[in-house]
Amino acid sequence: MMVQPLGLLTKTIQSFIAVSPEEIKIFFDELECHSLQTDDYFLKEGQVCNKIGFLAKGMVRHFYVDADEETTRWVSLEGDFFISLASFITNQPSSHHLQAIAPSEVWELSKDKWQILYRDHAWVKELWARVLEINCVGFEDRVYQQLARSAEQRYEYMMTRFPDFIQKVPQKYIASMMGVKPESLSRLRAQMAKKAKS
Repeated sequence: MMVQPLGLLTKTIQSFIAVSPEEIKIFFDELECHSLQTDDYFLKEGQVCNKIGFLAKGMVRHFYVDADEETTRWVSLEGDFFISLASFITNQPSSHHLQAIAPSEVWELSKDKWQILYRDHAWVKELWARVLEINCVGFEDRVYQQLARSAEQRYEYMMTRFPDFIQKVPQKYIASMMGVKPESLSRLRAQMAKKAKS
């Protein structure tokens, strides 16, 4: 039986802006529920993204493939909105894949319905602007961490900023995001644990 995520959706939206549960219910009523099994795709590279996902359960990995090597950019968790943003805005093919890495329940909003909600509800415009602001700041911060910090500092940053992420996401994907091999991350974690005990 599918989880009814209205409460989770309300919590997520209200973490960005102040809006009534009644208004959120209007938004919720436009969503369609889909199940994704592990390795199912929400979107493949080369497809145009014409929907927004809200993750009620599971995990969705954002990754691209170059020379047959996969690089994970991010992993969306329960309670997250997710999208191929550039593709959604420009109507151009996506440069990356969105794939479930655990059995997932995704509530989808088509672009057509989104545009109607955006036109008719001021709070939806405010939500869109706020989500973009936070994601742009987060992206800039992660780029800085990747370019200017050591692997240990990057991992400490993730533990501090995204503790749930560290606990839930498989280590191989965290290693890919950090630009290190899984075995290197294992050694790093062991060294950090040893240092913490000393």
